[in-house]
Amino acid sequence: MKILFLGDVVAKTGRIAVVNRLADLKRRYEADFTVINGENAAHGKGITSAIYDELIAAGADVVTLGNHAFSKSAITDRLKQCPYLIRPANMEPENVGRSWVIRECQGKRIAVVNILGGVFMDQALGESYPVMDRILQEIDADIILVDLHAEATGEKELFWFRFRDRVSAVIGTHTHVQTADERVVNGCAYISDVGMCGSFDSVLGRDSDELIARSLGEPTRYTPAETPAVICGVVIEIDDSTNRAVGITRIQERPETEA
Repeated sequence: MKILFLGDVVAKTGRIAVVNRLADLKRRYEADFTVINGENAAHGKGITSAIYDELIAAGADVVTLGNHAFSKSAITDRLKQCPYLIRPANMEPENVGRSWVIRECQGKRIAVVNILGGVFMDQALGESYPVMDRILQEIDADIILVDLHAEATGEKELFWFRFRDRVSAVIGTHTHVQTADERVVNGCAYISDVGMCGSFDSVLGRDSDELIARSLGEPTRYTPAETPAVICGVVIEIDDSTNRAVGITRIQERPETEA
């Protein structure tokens, strides 16, 4: 089995690129199951139920979130209508939505878990480790994939070391910059950050001119960039007999002009 995971979708540019290209990506990488981080999909911060529906219709099986999960307040009331949308377990409000979901694929029960890192993340309610321990006691699945939405590389690596014998993959999100440390140890795939799907000529998907003006003290508004998109992700290969990872391959498809 192959699982396609696409990094943080940023604003309209990222959404359009993912929706238009997801079917081709799944075909080329022979993906059986697809997870997309959508926490920046609505104008660079948060998600709406309409965008969730759009990503599911395009071919996503699960959509994960992050520290901007509730930036669009309307999503709080619509989470019950988004069964495959999950938010980080260890952030407020804790009683809204779900932080893990199980879907069946090729006779396997695949659990996708969403966790927030604690280092440099003001929204996190304590460390991620006890929360993950609790969730693992509740899950009954063949394959467990974790979206660890965190800032600090060391924290992500420590999380992977701690749980790699109990899960099949730990995929880092949040920084929007793809790292080159993908690996598989003890049947668990890992990458510190999978990268983003959004404007390539930008600052993490945000308009660079606006940020330059802001750095000079000028009043500005959050402005997503609108340049051609980069698509970042990974493909995780799972051994069907053991349900453990045997490979992870980075994807970074830049605009043709930047190839």
